Amino acid sequence: MKIAIFSDIHGNFYALKSIIEDINKNNYDEVICLGDCIAIGPRPKECLDLIIQNNIKMILGNHELYYLKGTDIEGNMNAGEVKHQKWVKSRLEDTHQKFLDSCPIFIKREINNKKYLFSHFLINNINDEYPFEKLSIVKDGSIEDKFKSVDTDYMFIGHEHKAFKIVSNDKELIDVGSSGCTNNNSTRYTVLDISDDGIKIYTKELEYDRKQFINDLKTIDYPEKEMISKIFFGIDDVEI
Repeated sequence: MKIAIFSDIHGNFYALKSIIEDINKNNYDEVICLGDCIAIGPRPKECLDLIIQNNIKMILGNHELYYLKGTDIEGNMNAGEVKHQKWVKSRLEDTHQKFLDSCPIFIKREINNKKYLFSHFLINNINDEYPFEKLSIVKDGSIEDKFKSVDTDYMFIGHEHKAFKIVSNDKELIDVGSSGCTNNNSTRYTVLDISDDGIKIYTKELEYDRKQFINDLKTIDYPEKEMISKIFFGIDDVEI
């Protein structure tokens, strides 16, 4: 069984287009997006449209939860971030609302006596409106201890835009990183390949049309664009 996994597209339509085109050329049994398809980048609607049109399974990320449940669920957004989320909401339609309402917080699979868990990030309390652990657990190192209590053999997450892996007690936590927030023309997705010969996990690096993406940033006006362009996409040498 082969599963293609990606996360944190964040409105980068051209990165997502490149990923889906490559996925469609290969024989994957399942495709899973780990959330945060929307927000930050300029094309949230078009990205969700691609996800829906290609029947990709999607897990809710924190940005989808802001859209569904409001910006106060995390409690620490500044005025600019709130304005940005309102813009995202204004771009989406009833079909997107209906689709996101159907998306889960996590997906579980059991294959060849191994447990696999797919989530946007580690879960603190599934019943909370904002169910995820704080992102700071990556920086302070407590993520490893928290992962030890998760009932799975392999867990795939996103949220932290830099990919990493933690191996603990014969279990693996794999952060696939952000496929949309890149500072060059490279994007990526992760492949989980399960066979009788064993388990292989690897990354496929792809190119996307960054010129068109930068053109989107130049021509689509939305809140916090200049800050976002520098921090999340490494664009500080063009006039936005």
